[in-house]
Amino acid sequence: MMAKNPGRLFQLKSGHPLGSASSKKAKFYWLTIPITYTALQPAAVHLVRQTRARMEKLHPQTGPVTDAGKEISSRNALTHGGTSEKLIVPGERQEDFDTLLNSLLEEYSPETPDARNLVEDAALARWFLWRRQRAFNSVESALYAQQADPAAWPPEAFHKLALLDRYKTAAERSLTRVLQNLNGRQRAKKQQVQSKLAIARATAALEQHDREQWKKACQGFDRPTLVQKIIVRFYRGETTTIMTPNNHELFRELERTVYPPEHAYRRFEFPNGIPPEYYSFTDREDYRNEKGHTIEQLVPVAAWIAAAKEEEKLATGHALLCPTHFVS
Repeated sequence: MMAKNPGRLFQLKSGHPLGSASSKKAKFYWLTIPITYTALQPAAVHLVRQTRARMEKLHPQTGPVTDAGKEISSRNALTHGGTSEKLIVPGERQEDFDTLLNSLLEEYSPETPDARNLVEDAALARWFLWRRQRAFNSVESALYAQQADPAAWPPEAFHKLALLDRYKTAAERSLTRVLQNLNGRQRAKKQQVQSKLAIARATAALEQHDREQWKKACQGFDRPTLVQKIIVRFYRGETTTIMTPNNHELFRELERTVYPPEHAYRRFEFPNGIPPEYYSFTDREDYRNEKGHTIEQLVPVAAWIAAAKEEEKLATGHALLCPTHFVS
């Protein structure tokens, strides 16, 4: 919810700046700075109250209690309020400072006490800069109202303007310094979030790659497995055996360091029935005569290595039954 103040948030009466005899005819000027402020959210109200308590300790609102003392203090505020370190001086409103603080809290969302203190310092620095700017503008306006030609101003006028300008410059530097610290913390926080996000993405990518590697190594089984398809054809009294992949290619698979195979799976296919070279695979005549008969073996990789080496030694070009259980 946004609301605009119709004006006169800050009202400073500026008398004659030099305090000369002509000050009796001094005019008073109202400096109006419109401010747009946001209604405090419930969660932020508690934070602002904490900050207000801290500000009251740092900048206690002490002052006169008698009518005479208050009158003197009121006149002092016209010439010295611009340099006051009190949180609220005449012409200022506590709710305007709370609005400023709340907007900075929403913008930076501090998560630690140190970060919150920086936000509070930024609110104070900006608040005091506004005060010093108003004081400078008020005195300068009064001088121009009294004498439109600055060349005719007495040296005391330039001295007072220079003094107020130094106060204003110091406030600007203070604000710049605290904003640099605050923005630096924000950048570091953003970089930290980005680093965590990059690490999370890299970790997710590695995990995905690892899952893909595992899946590829398992080839449909529950653990890394060598898969070999063997087609045995019998035609005109001649038997041919085709292994895909062949044993040499599978031996190279054993050399991989990521998920080395633990099992070996062999699938024998006999499109024309089982030839004599493979009768040792089964004693059943119906299987031997059956066209398209298949035999599957899932064995420890050591059993496959033993069979493959024996096949290489015999050099018949045919496959042997691995010395373990198989399904026909």
